[in-house]
Amino acid sequence: MQSIHCFKFRNKDFPIKGYFQINRKPKVQSIPKPDREKAVILVTGANGQLGRRIVQHLIARPPAPIAGRLAVSVRDPGKAADLAARGVEVRHGDFDHPETLASAFAGVERLVLVSTDGPRAQRIIQHRNAVKAAAATGVRHVYYTSFLDVAADSPSEFAAVHRDTEAALVDSGLAHTLLRLPLYAEGLAMIAWLALETGVLYLPAGSGAVSLVSRDDLAQAIAAAALAPRLDKRIYELTGQVAADYASITARIARVSGRPLAYKAVEESDYVTALVEHGVPAWLAGALGKLFAAVAEGRLATTGTDFAALVGHPPKSLDCVIHEHFAPRSKA
Repeated sequence: MQSIHCFKFRNKDFPIKGYFQINRKPKVQSIPKPDREKAVILVTGANGQLGRRIVQHLIARPPAPIAGRLAVSVRDPGKAADLAARGVEVRHGDFDHPETLASAFAGVERLVLVSTDGPRAQRIIQHRNAVKAAAATGVRHVYYTSFLDVAADSPSEFAAVHRDTEAALVDSGLAHTLLRLPLYAEGLAMIAWLALETGVLYLPAGSGAVSLVSRDDLAQAIAAAALAPRLDKRIYELTGQVAADYASITARIARVSGRPLAYKAVEESDYVTALVEHGVPAWLAGALGKLFAAVAEGRLATTGTDFAALVGHPPKSLDCVIHEHFAPRSKA
């Protein structure tokens, strides 16, 4: 197991009791196979980093729902030609143009609604358009990639976006599953590699801890949820095994990389100003500042076993993620 998942764990560190049957398979009840085979699954945003990985895991996870049972909606179908070549039905669907969604969602039973990127107001409208179209076309179940932090008092605008979409799903009457995601591990890799140039990682995250999971691991869990004959609950929090603060994370990166790196907490306003000065759009700089303000308040430190309940094993450990991104590579 260590060679596959790049970590060792003990039951006291990862309490799996209650999530698995005696045969160690995920606790999901089965339904007659013919009913399962009729379901048409569609993944939105399949040209994006998360959406494409979800599709890849759907294809790889037996029984693969292809041959007329797996579709994607994308703004540019030409960029999904590789999926079409593998038997995936590629449909045009643009959340900014809701008139395209009726045909995109036609005949779909299970819709994996991947959240979009962009300013808050834009994302809210896009998501509402998608939910409305799903209800109008008779989608039977929506699997939405939400966010760990959806609290009404959160400073994060990401929380506001996902809270609005979750409410829209409830109001629509659609059966739905909320797959609340943590911060991407790839985001740490991006900011930390830049910080290694100076030896200091500056963030307005205070002493707040985060749970980090890679996009690929998250895509695996989302695909498992979309294929499950039945799910035991409506909300799944797809967190990492542990949460760590950035002082601990930078110390681990320094140890693995062999390069000095420390964490320094800064004011949110100073962080946002620095991002803008380095060319980051003002809306994104502000959103990131508010995101780390939420981290400082402990809103993204959640851990749990929902991931394993869906997949059958935990996501990669934090130490494994850090090793993958920061361990020196042989030049041979």
